[in-house]
Amino acid sequence: MRALFFMLIALFLFSSHPLFATWRKGEKEVKVYYQTEAEVRQLQKLNFSADYCPGYAWVYVVDQELEQIKHLGLDWEIVEDNLDLRNGKGVPAGYYSYQEIIDIADSLAQHFPSICQKSVVGYSLLNRQLAVLKISDNVMVEEPEPEVLFDAGIHGDEVGGPQNAILFAREIILNYGVDPDITALIDSREIYIYLMVNPDGRESMSRYNNNGVDINREWGYMWNGEGGSEAAFTEQETRALRDFILDHEFTIHTTYHSGTEYISCPWSYRADPPADADLILFLAGLYSAESGYANLEFGQGSTGMYYINGASKDYNYGAVGSVSWSMEISMSKQPPASQIGMYYEYNKPAMLAMIEYGGYGLQGTITNAVTGNPVPATVLVDALYPVHNDPVVGDYHKYLMEGVYSVTIKANGFEEVTIENVVVEGNTTVTTLDVALNPREGQYISRLVLVEIPGNNFDDEAFTPAIFGAPDGVYYSLGKDGFIHFDMGSPVYDKPGLDMVVYEGDLTDEGYTLFASATLDGPWSMVGTGTGTTEFDLNASGLVNARYYKIQDDGDGVSGGADAGFDLDAVAVINPPLSVVNISPEDGMAGVSV
Repeated sequence: MRALFFMLIALFLFSSHPLFATWRKGEKEVKVYYQTEAEVRQLQKLNFSADYCPGYAWVYVVDQELEQIKHLGLDWEIVEDNLDLRNGKGVPAGYYSYQEIIDIADSLAQHFPSICQKSVVGYSLLNRQLAVLKISDNVMVEEPEPEVLFDAGIHGDEVGGPQNAILFAREIILNYGVDPDITALIDSREIYIYLMVNPDGRESMSRYNNNGVDINREWGYMWNGEGGSEAAFTEQETRALRDFILDHEFTIHTTYHSGTEYISCPWSYRADPPADADLILFLAGLYSAESGYANLEFGQGSTGMYYINGASKDYNYGAVGSVSWSMEISMSKQPPASQIGMYYEYNKPAMLAMIEYGGYGLQGTITNAVTGNPVPATVLVDALYPVHNDPVVGDYHKYLMEGVYSVTIKANGFEEVTIENVVVEGNTTVTTLDVALNPREGQYISRLVLVEIPGNNFDDEAFTPAIFGAPDGVYYSLGKDGFIHFDMGSPVYDKPGLDMVVYEGDLTDEGYTLFASATLDGPWSMVGTGTGTTEFDLNASGLVNARYYKIQDDGDGVSGGADAGFDLDAVAVINPPLSVVNISPEDGMAGVSV
């Protein structure tokens, strides 16, 4: 009787969820047409799950939601009337199932152990593997080599991406030692293929995961509640990929989608071009030119495919510094099996080009000048978005085009160093800049974890890299009610007296609350409230130590305009240890002494 009771409760919860994992009963795919940005905004305000393309959107609705679209006065047509009929049918004939992809990956790792390693970085809600293949020489060793990532299947019903990913993995592995170009890439790069971000959705042929969440709307760089989740990073599939990304340093990241043919680059959440726009668009143009498509268009997601918040590419560029984009490989989300080979051949040469170019630009190793050990650091080049080095090996990599650059290295427990006139001689060359840092007291923000401005604020530049390092008068404005989560690189310990100081960036003192946590995703304990630059005692939180912190604006003032909300310049530890310990962000346990 007790088991039956819990079963009935579970059935009730699943059936009442607004975006249940499989398609909802009567859910439709509707094509909605628009001509102006105002019309797009009207549609977006309905907050339905949708894919936006130039001139139209694919929107997923049930009957009562379709009525709201009708009231907008836009042209529309039903493309598929009963998406729920797909439930339980699995992938279309000719495509690999989830299990077949896993079996192929297992076979590759078993038969080619010197160059292929399979890792399971987590499990889906229905206990399916979230599996990654690493392809490199000396595959079991972390080497100072550039890393490139391909992921697929974040929307389960977009079947071409995972098919493309496993075919690519198999071909380059089988051609190691046969094709000299592929052999050279495997010998000099670390190639990662994240096979299926959303395996439950693939098996049910649904866009969503098993909580009914659109995983490509819940990433924590300007999340805005568009994908059915109550906050950013609620889903274990999203967190698994995020933690994997934070544990690596990918120069280029491609995430595969279907539904149009387009390379959608950052930003998707705002129209202003990103700081790295020139080099991102150069590489996107290279992907297009190397591919087999007759005319593969590329551009900024917000202007080429319209605005979305919470996309993985915005996070992987904005929070991590990777050149990141969504590659839409086919007009149909389920092309006939006869076209699998065609789309694979279209993308294969472009994928090889991304692996090659991921090793160009600027590279080096950052070490302790006294001990010679690797030092975890942030590398800032001009006003571009920064990258982080590998804390274990010490190497960093950032793609740069031909030019002369200023490079700044910031690391907790070490002097900040700036090297001027660093020359990158061409778009297909690499400049090596090794830096040895002298120890010096200081502990500041080392990684951005999450940032959100409710409703967006496009009047502010939102330059999040301003938070790194010591206070310097350059700041990031949180926005009204906005908040930011960050990583101090190692735990801050409660000592007698005050432990931390939060620096206001401008001359207007504004209010905020500081929270602390021992783990990346909370729970959060309140440390205290502040107005302007304020010192805090960690003891108020009840925590002995905490590595992760959250600052939330107090909600006063206006939501628009430049510098809205608290202006965060820096966070510093009072009397930090001279030598710090860096701990991998996702587990908060194993560390490496510098």
